[in-house]
Formats: sequence, structure tokens, C-alpha cells
Amino acid sequence: EGADLFHFHYDFVQKEEMHGIVVGGNIRCLLKLAGTEYWPDMTGKILLLEARSGGIPQMVTYLNQLKQMGVFEQIAGLLLGTFTEMEREGSSPSIIDLVKKYANADIPIAKTSEIGHAANSKGIVIGKELHIN
Repeated sequence: EGADLFHFHYDFVQKEEMHGIVVGGNIRCLLKLAGTEYWPDMTGKILLLEARSGGIPQMVTYLNQLKQMGVFEQIAGLLLGTFTEMEREGSSPSIIDLVKKYANADIPIAKTSEIGHAANSKGIVIGKELHIN
């Protein structure tokens, strides 16, 4: 049953394996929790990030905030869902290029186009363990 929760296609863009409990979701909504008791412990977790709206300037701000909070030093992997506005507009740099500027070179990073805000997006269970390779 557990394995059926995580059937989505992904491609690694850095490293080739990650394992941990999934935290995160929409990057803008997640960052609203910063500094509150609701901010998740990121230690050893897989951070899922996706966004419906927001272009390069917003993503730079959000990624800078995550870096300043030490998140990229804590997580075991980064799973990128869809970044709808950026992808629709063909933004350059892409979200992958931006993330690589902020995340450490030793963090596994994978990208999926199946998790996000599209009508056909798949769900993912926050708080469940995920192993992808």
C-alpha cells in the first residue's frame, strides 16, 4: 500500500538517490511558517517545493530565505514539482538552474512534472517516507 502512494515520474538533476520523510509543498505557503512553531524540522528530510505563481524574482527571494535559514544544510534531498508560471513563460534561468545556485552541490535534486497545481497533478503524502533512485 505504501509504495502505491508515490507513483510519479521524476528525473534526477543532481546526484541519483534520495531517502527521507517528505516535508514542504508550495514554496510561498511553506515560508509563511518560518519563525513559527509550525515550521517543520528539516533535518534529514526530503523537501518538496512547487509553485503555481511567481517568476524569477520571487523564487530568488524564496530560495535566499531558505538558504539563510540553513535549510539546504539540513535536508537529505530536494524534490521539485511544477513551477507553473515560470514553466509556462519559459523563464531563464529555469527553476532547476536557480535551485542549483542556492542548494549545496552534494544535495540530491529531482524534478517531477506530476506534482503541483495542474489539473492532472498527482498527490504526495507529506510526512511519509520516500526513497527514489
